[in-house]
Amino acid sequence: MKQDISEHALTLGIRQLLKYHRVWHFKHWGGPMGEKGVSDIIGILPDGSGRMFACEVKTERGRVTPHQARFIERVNDAGGIGFVARSLDDVVEALVLRVRTLL
Repeated sequence: MKQDISEHALTLGIRQLLKYHRVWHFKHWGGPMGEKGVSDIIGILPDGSGRMFACEVKTERGRVTPHQARFIERVNDAGGIGFVARSLDDVVEALVLRVRTLL
């Protein structure tokens, strides 16, 4: 049986993954004075290009708002990578992170 994970727990897991891969990023905290739709995690791609990425964190059932979709679209149009992450695998795929193992 699949267990639901909270957006908070998923965000923590994503941030741990990014720290493990030494990807510079920060958690954006929205508020009444900020721009609507800014993604949850903003950072610099780890490929040496200096391009930004924007990761909108959602649970399996979470819905992307029109403001969030537009922000992601604007990041992609400007040459960055904007995406929705519903799992750690989504982040690994979007940022092309190599999976490191002890083997």
